[in-house]
Amino acid sequence: MRKDEIEKIIDPVIKRNNCFIWGTEILRGKKNITLRIYIDSNNGVDIEDCEIISKDLNYEPMLDLNLGEDYTLEISTPGIDRKFFDINQLKDYIGEELTFKTRELYEGKRNFTGILKKCTKDNFEVKIHKKHSIFNFTDLDMCRLKPNYKKILEDKNYAK
Repeated sequence: MRKDEIEKIIDPVIKRNNCFIWGTEILRGKKNITLRIYIDSNNGVDIEDCEIISKDLNYEPMLDLNLGEDYTLEISTPGIDRKFFDINQLKDYIGEELTFKTRELYEGKRNFTGILKKCTKDNFEVKIHKKHSIFNFTDLDMCRLKPNYKKILEDKNYAK
């Protein structure tokens, strides 16, 4: 089962709960498959949203047909250190710090941390130690937001 087929099945359920799919992961373990779904909303997501969507998806027969009856369903928010699944998700994080890993060596390295400066439909530019570098999003194994905890804690509206 491909991720895009799974997303077609789960998308209506998630939208019905005023959320959207941030990303999905299908993890194949030794005994069973884990379907991990990250949800978000323009108004924020909490544990109750995850619980409601999880319950709704437990009654989705197309998931059972495509994944089998013995799979684990996990519903989560992307979290403060969110993983990016698509380059379009980066556009709202210009000026923020990212950590990412390339599939191939780039200047002798695969792991990078830098400030996101610009984002196009295929590439993004980061500032790493005063040097600007451009990466193709499809050349990455993983890309995450690196939270600035000091800034978050100084925000008077955080967690209220």
